[in-house]
Amino acid sequence: MAKKNLGDIEDNNKNLGGVSALFNSPSKESSTKEDKQVIQPDEEIVTYPLRLKKSSLKALKILGAQRGVTVRELILSLVEKEYEV
Repeated sequence: MAKKNLGDIEDNNKNLGGVSALFNSPSKESSTKEDKQVIQPDEEIVTYPLRLKKSSLKALKILGAQRGVTVRELILSLVEKEYEV
């Protein structure tokens, strides 16, 4: 189904924050960000579920927001440093 362009639906309505991201087509900036992330051919990515206490996850989200990185990147960097992977 084709996405409809609803224009600036978020303007003057604080209850619709983020709605335009669902309906408007992605900008060119987001497609160039994906192009920069090139996976090496010999590298395989595997997902792994991780269980955290709510308080730990909240602390990681706050720390990630302060540093400007995602929780996933924080956890991966810690694992790489700790186990020298």
